[in-house]
Amino acid sequence: MTELNHPKAERAFIIVNPKAKNGRAGKEWPRLEQVIREEYHGEFHAEFTTAPLHATSLTRQRLKEGYDLIVALGGDGLINEVVNGFFEEGRPVNPQAVLGILPFATAGDFLKTVGIPRDFRDALKRLDGPSTRLCDLGLISCEGVDGRPVVRYFINIAEFGVGAEVVERVNRTTKRFGGTASFTWGILRTMPFYRNKTLFYSIDKGDENQAVVNNLVVANGRFYGAGLQPAPDAQIDDGLFDIIVVGNIGFLEGAKNLGKLRDGTYLKLPQVKSWRGKSVSSRCAERVLIEADGEMVGRLPATFELLSAAIKIRV
Repeated sequence: MTELNHPKAERAFIIVNPKAKNGRAGKEWPRLEQVIREEYHGEFHAEFTTAPLHATSLTRQRLKEGYDLIVALGGDGLINEVVNGFFEEGRPVNPQAVLGILPFATAGDFLKTVGIPRDFRDALKRLDGPSTRLCDLGLISCEGVDGRPVVRYFINIAEFGVGAEVVERVNRTTKRFGGTASFTWGILRTMPFYRNKTLFYSIDKGDENQAVVNNLVVANGRFYGAGLQPAPDAQIDDGLFDIIVVGNIGFLEGAKNLGKLRDGTYLKLPQVKSWRGKSVSSRCAERVLIEADGEMVGRLPATFELLSAAIKIRV
């Protein structure tokens, strides 16, 4: 653990994913630490994660120890783990605590939605300021891949269908060529062999719809997959999900319209439907994977609930 003291009342704990950017975060930590010393004026400690979900337990522990600000230094997956640590048994550990983000990621899609600079020094200046923003969260209740019940919070985007299969493939391989190349490769390697599934889904506990679906997106933020825009109009503090259902499209049509997914205009396609709502539930007779914030969560059946103004973010 690194301990650094500065003359400021706020106590920050920085959780570092040393594997971020294919291991660069761990290798460059001495340099990053020096930049933090120069730019940040509060008291802070820092610690590396050592295993999956370690950041979640670290966050809960440090909040109970009285830290005011928990900072995720890494990518979307680390942010997700830290967000989950803000809660225990369905309740906030400390409702006044603030989430901070220092960018060091291959993709960093959530940064785009909240406007946190990708430049490390610029992001530190934001972290050192007083401004916070209340952010909605999503809560997933589903079946884990091992069959056990799973409850998981997410701050950016969850999806099930071909998108989760793409994420599962990308997470199994290197991202050394960058986020855009990695996810484009994942899409081109996954979509030709993916068979669309017949899903049953309902929004806000309404009538159940049945459709052959390629992908279903439950969005709090706007971006995923290294800059793709599945939900270009989503707001993190409007109390609603943007829910997008991509219908029975195949590989060729999907590849042809990948540019529209990148610029957010794909919502105009006839096979794409969108709603806004506070909850989604879905089931399927076949195996359908779920991912959230770039991390594998489980499989259908599942429910997705919106928690309005559930966490504070330093912006």
